[in-house]
Amino acid sequence: MVLAAVVGGSAAFLLTQLYFSIWIEPSITAAKAPPVLEVKPTVPPAIATQPSPPSPAADPGTDVLRISNQTRYPVRVVLRSHRNPNHPNSPGTSAFQEPVHWDFAPQEGNQTGLQVTLPEGGLHLSEGDVLMAFALDGSQRYWGPYVVGDTDQPIQQKAVSQWHLVIRP
Repeated sequence: MVLAAVVGGSAAFLLTQLYFSIWIEPSITAAKAPPVLEVKPTVPPAIATQPSPPSPAADPGTDVLRISNQTRYPVRVVLRSHRNPNHPNSPGTSAFQEPVHWDFAPQEGNQTGLQVTLPEGGLHLSEGDVLMAFALDGSQRYWGPYVVGDTDQPIQQKAVSQWHLVIRP
C-alpha cells in the first residue's frame, strides 16, 4: 500500500511538472490576404455538339493574343477592354467592358505562348486596354498593369496580326 502511494504520488508530481504548448499559425492572415478580384464567369455552359467557331485569324478585325507564363507560379491574366474607343460613353456607363480572364499553370506556354480567345469570339486589342497578371497561389505576386500602346508589353507583331504578352519571374 505504501509502495502504491509512493509510485502514485511520484507520477502525480511528474505530471504536474509537464507543460504542453500548442501554437497554431494561419498561413495567411487577414492583414496579409491578397485582395479579392470579383470577376463574372466568362465561360458559357457546355453545349453538346456545337460546331467549332471560325479561327480568330480568319477574321480581319480580330487579333491573336498569345500569353507566355515563364514563372514558376500559377497565374491568372485579366483583360479589361474599352467598349468602343470611337464612340463616347453615356453618363453613368463604364468605358470598359466586363473583364475576362485566363488561367495558366507554371511555365505554361513558356516558349511560343498560348493563343487565347474570348467566349463570344473575336478578340481585338485597342490602345488603352489593360492586362494584369497575378499569382493564384497566395504568394501576392503581381505583373502589370500592361496598357496596350503605353507600356512595353504586350508586343504587337503586325505582320501576323498578333499580340504577345510574356510574364517573366
